[in-house]
Amino acid sequence: MTDSAADTATNKSSPHVIVVIGGGLAGLTAAVQLAESGLRPLLLEADPERLGGRLSGGASVTLVHNGQQWSFPGEHGIHGVWGQYHNLRALLKRTAPTTKMIAARREAWYLRSPAGHIQWSEGGSALRRSWIPAPFHYLALFIRPRFLQMLTLRDLASMFRVLSGLLFALAFDPAGEGDQLHGLTLADYFRGWSPTLQALFTGLARNFTSAHPEDVPQSGFIAFLRFYTLLRRDSWAFSYFERDSAHALITPLADRLCAAGGSIQLDARVTTLARAGTGWQITWNNGEVYADQVVLALDAPAARDLLSRCPDTNVQGLSWPLTIPTAVMRFWFSRTPRSAAEAGIFTGNFAIDNFFWLHRFQTPFIDWHAATNGSAIEVHVYGPPELIREPDAALLARALLDLQRVWPELRGALLQQSIRRNPDTHTLFSSDGELLAVQTPWSGLVACGDWVRYPHPSLYMERAVVTGIAAANAILLKFNQDQQPIQAADPPEMLARWLQNSLRWVRRRARAYKRSRL
Repeated sequence: MTDSAADTATNKSSPHVIVVIGGGLAGLTAAVQLAESGLRPLLLEADPERLGGRLSGGASVTLVHNGQQWSFPGEHGIHGVWGQYHNLRALLKRTAPTTKMIAARREAWYLRSPAGHIQWSEGGSALRRSWIPAPFHYLALFIRPRFLQMLTLRDLASMFRVLSGLLFALAFDPAGEGDQLHGLTLADYFRGWSPTLQALFTGLARNFTSAHPEDVPQSGFIAFLRFYTLLRRDSWAFSYFERDSAHALITPLADRLCAAGGSIQLDARVTTLARAGTGWQITWNNGEVYADQVVLALDAPAARDLLSRCPDTNVQGLSWPLTIPTAVMRFWFSRTPRSAAEAGIFTGNFAIDNFFWLHRFQTPFIDWHAATNGSAIEVHVYGPPELIREPDAALLARALLDLQRVWPELRGALLQQSIRRNPDTHTLFSSDGELLAVQTPWSGLVACGDWVRYPHPSLYMERAVVTGIAAANAILLKFNQDQQPIQAADPPEMLARWLQNSLRWVRRRARAYKRSRL
């Protein structure tokens, strides 16, 4: 990396004719691809210390135990590399071939009733190992005694509503059909479901959308279902980075960018983006540069703020996704609880939303466990807002109490705890056709990010990579350079594909009949 890029990139004679604004996964993906094509992009990142956005590192936590000191790197939160993340995996293979991943083994769903009774069942791992083809692989849960114990007669009576909801998700593709569910939320989708089934699926939704049903666009939840679980059993299979995300993914990407001829300027918060001839003049807190082409790779709030202040980018008519804050807590214990699953979801009357036993898959937690037989867990909290706003001590106490309810053997074993507050940059997916697209309305300016509109069904890290590739391809096309192919998502399994096509035929016939009656 270089902090002197501003000294060599202040006028039209600069070799940096391409500027990438934002050093998250999407911006790094675009910058690396451009650099590998010989275009020498300059990447501007507002953070004075780190790249990565929601994959960036954080302050380390030091723990002294049995006379030995241990250091654990911080991060935004554990991220999974899911079965459909083909473009991310290809990027890793090309730029970070030494990065190792640990395949997920088992996940559990924990349900706490209003009365405080706790039950659990195996979750997503049961779905991906089901012998029943998609989309009926959810039936694998109903042959598990622990799952059946969670249900009541009222739950079974509402199964028709659940089936109707899943069939609707089969018939409608938000990523391909645009926003036809404007104003509808996940709460509307769950209407008529029994309390237990609502709690189970709400927990599932919150762990992928990081918000409550009243805030989640219905189209976003359907897009999640289709991409991660509904159409294929193996879509649910995922792996963990063996190390924290910054070391496993972001650092190798940054190193590759610089080795290929690109440059990075940290502590470069862009304040002005203005049209200059056929290009753009970019000003940040301690420098400026002219660029023929610009890649806007900011999170949604930062992009909205910058474009709104630019006199040459009229953002009226554009929609912006809802973004929310999150909290990530870690706890170290002197003993290891009885837990068959290394990760899982909390649903019902819990303050925390999920958990990951870090000593099961990530160094240096693995080494610490081997030496001490201690354990370490990460938990996430996605809301509601009043819970997120509680003081650190109160939020940590709530989370610890929930963990001790599930694993009573952890009482009295706490060694260390930490909390990280993540700003409101986590995006709720929407298929709104008025969102900013990769090809923006302004010449010489393309956009990328997990919130940017692009006709690909991916979400989160995979969507960041896909839109990063698409943004770079748009520039490479102008320079008559070879473009990077974008891998499509896997097709649905045979039965799911047949049902999907049949339901879409019914929808088309119904629309034609309705038009004929007008």
